[in-house]
Amino acid sequence: MAFMRAFSAADSHRIDFAHFGWLALFLSPALFCVAVAIVRRFAPGAAGSGIPQTIYVIRHGEECPSSIQAMTSPLTLAVKVVSILLGVWAGASAGREGPTVQIAMCMMFLCMGLFEKFLPIKPDPRSLALSGGAAGLAAAFNTPLAGVTFALEELSGRYFENIKDYALMAIIVAALSAKVLTGNYIYFGKLPDPPELHITAIIVVSIVAGVAGHLFSLAMLAGTRIVARYSNRRYFWLFPAFCALAVIGLAWLSGPAINGPGNGAAQKYLQQEASGSPFLFSASKFLATAITYCSGVAGGIFAPSLAIGSGIGAGIAGLLQYPAGACALVGMSAFLCGAILAPMTSFVIIFELTGHHSMILPIMLASLIAYMTAKMLGAKSLYATLADRYEKPL
Repeated sequence: MAFMRAFSAADSHRIDFAHFGWLALFLSPALFCVAVAIVRRFAPGAAGSGIPQTIYVIRHGEECPSSIQAMTSPLTLAVKVVSILLGVWAGASAGREGPTVQIAMCMMFLCMGLFEKFLPIKPDPRSLALSGGAAGLAAAFNTPLAGVTFALEELSGRYFENIKDYALMAIIVAALSAKVLTGNYIYFGKLPDPPELHITAIIVVSIVAGVAGHLFSLAMLAGTRIVARYSNRRYFWLFPAFCALAVIGLAWLSGPAINGPGNGAAQKYLQQEASGSPFLFSASKFLATAITYCSGVAGGIFAPSLAIGSGIGAGIAGLLQYPAGACALVGMSAFLCGAILAPMTSFVIIFELTGHHSMILPIMLASLIAYMTAKMLGAKSLYATLADRYEKPL
């Protein structure tokens, strides 16, 4: 919660044209460079989202505990916090959810290291990383059920991957069958929700958002590979400055909503209060998030992905005359699933964030369609692939 409040304060006072004018062209690149420099100098394991590092620790913690020190140490925790706060203050397009996963994992290791001196317990590193990472996601979004599904689906390894398709299909088919027989039966009565979506709207938004999510994943992976080739060059420190200028340019083109996590813009699309082109916002947010991540600034992609998906859904709704708020909700679930290939986490987190009970089946179906679409295009888990970048322990 302390990190959340610090992040919100940095985001609400971020450096942009509206508050700093042309001075932003100098301050923002400088802060980007500082945010990247402290990561590269003091804690390389703090770079990027934080979820790939957590997956790495879960995979290799028992094989070689010493190899995970760079991703779980108190120094890594401190650098992670400072880097992302500087980046968001400078206008980076980044969220706090992924970093919160690694921060919570580091806190779990720190606390258990202290407890071991007084208590006769010694949990294995994989258990600490899994429980800490899942707790971090639950705290970041205030979504306990999503923390459970995230632990099973994204962090736990290969086993759940083998049964995920069948489990998800069985749940959705059973729920749809029950709905056909009973109608919109709600145990505690009906709550105010968005208008019901036709199945065509769900399919269209899900496919488009799923493809866009897959392209986002490919862009992130390609960008990190290209940057890694030149990361040791003499003048590489100029690269974060150019990234900052690119983000400033995108914000000038489509508005300051693309800076930060983007949750404010997503909320406006859900409430049908946004102005301007949703497609322009989504495209700019897409590019700004990819550029921010590749710059080396510590920052997450969870919240920006939800914002991009909401814009895609709202844009399609405007073109085809569908209910905008409901389509934005479906787009959020579909884009996130297309990007990270975690359908259960995607629909559970959207459901817990919004509480729209009548939308649970549409967002479940959207996650499944986006997942199948991305898999047909050859997608692989973004976080797991990013975790593969780190060297295997000897």
